[in-house]
Amino acid sequence: MSVHKYTAGARTRNVVNIANPGSTNAAYSLTAANSAPSAATDGFKNYHSQGTLHVVIHNNALVHAAGDLDVSAISIWGYNSSLGGVWTMLTRTERAHNANTLVHPTYSGLAVAHDAKLRLVIPIEGIERIAVRAETFSHTRSGGSLDIYLGVNSI
Repeated sequence: MSVHKYTAGARTRNVVNIANPGSTNAAYSLTAANSAPSAATDGFKNYHSQGTLHVVIHNNALVHAAGDLDVSAISIWGYNSSLGGVWTMLTRTERAHNANTLVHPTYSGLAVAHDAKLRLVIPIEGIERIAVRAETFSHTRSGGSLDIYLGVNSI
């Protein structure tokens, strides 16, 4: 007797690591800036088309010759093959401060100081792949790493 296993759009309460489901490994462990995603195979597949992305960015003791190393210009990217097959920075819709208009800021320009962590929860309905780019490190690294964890769930 076979048991049907749901695989598309399944409800997942716990966060699933999209770099390696079932593990606690970082999706990225960067020691230098990386390039923006461009190919349909870049980044990581959205596990069973979940609707919420959980991101933890950890500046894991990054240092350079003269001291602590901060990282800025981190951006979060999404891809969907049905919408032109192009990568774009993820955006959110907000109301403009003191106005009745909408603004659409991107998840970009994120910064993480030495030994600090940043956690984000982002809606990603319809996004097939996720990638993260760290555009600039403030100096040449002599130790440490920028560890980025990516997980998804439906709640």
